[in-house]
Amino acid sequence: MTQAELKKTTISRQTIDTYNPATEEVYKTYYMHTKQEAEALVDSSHKVFKEWRKTSLEQRASIIKKIAELLRRDKSDLAQMMAKQMGKPLALGEGEAEQCAAICEYSAEHGIDALADEEREISAGKKGIITYQPEGVILGMQPWNFPLYQCIRYSIAVIMAGNTTVFKHDESC
Repeated sequence: MTQAELKKTTISRQTIDTYNPATEEVYKTYYMHTKQEAEALVDSSHKVFKEWRKTSLEQRASIIKKIAELLRRDKSDLAQMMAKQMGKPLALGEGEAEQCAAICEYSAEHGIDALADEEREISAGKKGIITYQPEGVILGMQPWNFPLYQCIRYSIAVIMAGNTTVFKHDESC
């Protein structure tokens, strides 16, 4: 559900404002989800999971590599956003975007082998196969002080493994 859709659902609802620490002006207002909206987001993520889990490791790796490309392409804009929302110096914001791109690349490059089926000897010459299967929708709640890093650090391996995720920054950190 987009912010515009949320705005249409009700006029009087709880919001969270983010402030530019340099100007003390409201940078952006976010509408808090109701319990029903949060449940709808989880349901929507589960519907996506049913298809995403069927994608090959190679397809997932390709998409994750594209995320790395986009993070690098947009690192200046992302750094500007972090500076305006939380006062993060631009160089640190760009560094955070670069670190996130590296995490994506690492996950894409090593995830295929890490998640591949493993044949093991179990006893008396018998063999078994260990397979890794997606679990479903994984909830993530992370601190906000490294907004990109916390999200990518948590979610990319989850996504590479064939799961979907619903993510929330903890507003109290």
